[in-house]
Amino acid sequence: MTLFSFKKIPLLWLLIPFSCTVQASEQSVTKLSTGFFYSSGQSDTAGLKDTTTTLVPVMVSVKNNRLSFGASSSYLSIDAATLKEEGMGDTTVYIAYDLTEDPWVSVKLKHKFPTGDEAKSLSTGKDDTSILLDYFYPIQSNTSVFANIEHKFVGKIAGIEMQDTTSASIGTGYSFSSGANVGVSVDYRQSSFINLDDQIGASVFASKSLTKTVSLSAFGGYDSTETSSLGMTITTKF
Repeated sequence: MTLFSFKKIPLLWLLIPFSCTVQASEQSVTKLSTGFFYSSGQSDTAGLKDTTTTLVPVMVSVKNNRLSFGASSSYLSIDAATLKEEGMGDTTVYIAYDLTEDPWVSVKLKHKFPTGDEAKSLSTGKDDTSILLDYFYPIQSNTSVFANIEHKFVGKIAGIEMQDTTSASIGTGYSFSSGANVGVSVDYRQSSFINLDDQIGASVFASKSLTKTVSLSAFGGYDSTETSSLGMTITTKF
């Protein structure tokens, strides 16, 4: 049986330059987000080299001064030679604390609950726990650099070779006076399945405030395993 684990929504960490800018400038905010994500190629979540994944995520986050927390889940579809399923995925929750504000440094603890249907291969049926460190620094009024690193303790499945993983990104973002943002990053992701290759790639981003409370973000990426991905999110803040 092929096992699927929705370990994290790439949109969340690939749009870091924009989320950091907001979090660093606002002391209290609640956000609700949804969107669309598509990936074609190697899937570390499905454990296969030729997989198409589409999903519609739902994310909620709350920030109060230096403390923030949130939760996310999704409706997903996976399509591979030996697997074609769809349904609700796993649920991820996190809590984060801003250690400093200039530069902005945050530590985050994240946990994935296996709420997806293991019988349909939409979940590993195991919990994963991650610790992350995010960094954001505005080198000019409209230009920033950012980086993040994550170490994940993977719930191991009997009979499948799996390992704990490390992922990291580093990049830069630029903000326009119109409320638009663009950015680029270099990304590394270690596979939790020993038989799969680690992924080194690049991502580009764009973000635009539609109103005072609604924003739209999009990204695209490509990596060393010839895996391509793209997605978009729409976010409302309260």
